[in-house]
Amino acid sequence: MKKIPLRRSGAEVGDRHELSASFDVEPFELYGRQHETENARADIVVTKVSEGLHLDLNFVVKLWTTCDRTLEPTALDLEFGDSELLTGPDDTDLSVEEWELDVRDYAVRALMSEVPMQVFSPGSQPVRPEAGEEEIDPRWRGLDGLFASGF
Repeated sequence: MKKIPLRRSGAEVGDRHELSASFDVEPFELYGRQHETENARADIVVTKVSEGLHLDLNFVVKLWTTCDRTLEPTALDLEFGDSELLTGPDDTDLSVEEWELDVRDYAVRALMSEVPMQVFSPGSQPVRPEAGEEEIDPRWRGLDGLFASGF
């Protein structure tokens, strides 16, 4: 568990401080593929506001997975973040407890929505019909003209 203290004693409204942390994420399975991470880093800007703390969170993670087309290993550089107001010492959605941010826990939960469902290695793209060759599923042909506009 990698926790970062967010609150500074004696901070006044408008005071800012920046924090950075590197951390590890355990390998995980998602969308039927194994994913591993490296070089995970969090950059956090904390601003004291009258209602609590304002957090600007930025996470950078290199994710290793497999290409959906070639099944070869491929890497993705992911960057994601959030901007939130923390009004009290605890916020489970932000992985904050007693004014400390659990960067690993927050990153793991956020990472699940950042990993694309399909991943393709550079130079390998999904197979798509050529321009003008868009095939319409014959089961939908009965709907031809249903939404045709008379304007």
